[in-house]
Amino acid sequence: MCIYLGTLKPLLTKPLFVTRSENNRRGKKVVPISAATDLFDNYEQIANLHAVLYTIKEDFVKAGITKGQLSRLKNVLGLDYFTLSNILAITERTIHMKKDDETFSHIISDRIMYVAELYSYGYKIFGSRESFNVWMRQENKYFHGRSPIELLETQVGGKEVENEIYRFEVGTF
Repeated sequence: MCIYLGTLKPLLTKPLFVTRSENNRRGKKVVPISAATDLFDNYEQIANLHAVLYTIKEDFVKAGITKGQLSRLKNVLGLDYFTLSNILAITERTIHMKKDDETFSHIISDRIMYVAELYSYGYKIFGSRESFNVWMRQENKYFHGRSPIELLETQVGGKEVENEIYRFEVGTF
């Protein structure tokens, strides 16, 4: 975004949110977006994620989610790195090799946000973290004996989990 005042020289040539460092190389560090740095810190923030403006979540994903943020999310959701690596379609080693302030790619960050939003939706519908987490791990007849968390390994499976949660919401199960 540039602002011009009478001359052709822009007054503001930098983006409003700086999301990447000046050197755009691998292993880069990211300047975090201050409004969204604590989206994954505790249960209340995850449970209320559905109320956060999509633009904030989008900026958060574009900036890249750090390993530290993923670790906090993992603890809140009660998942382990093995399960997370399957859901995110990356190796466990990739997760462990990252430093806490290193970011994941946009694709992986988007996937992390999707999982967080799905859990937020589930917490809202089920009313508690414990009951939703139990449901996510139980085998389900609707999913042909697989647990909902297993289905999160693909987008198609994730959509089916969303659809099933929606059925609980409207009472058609």
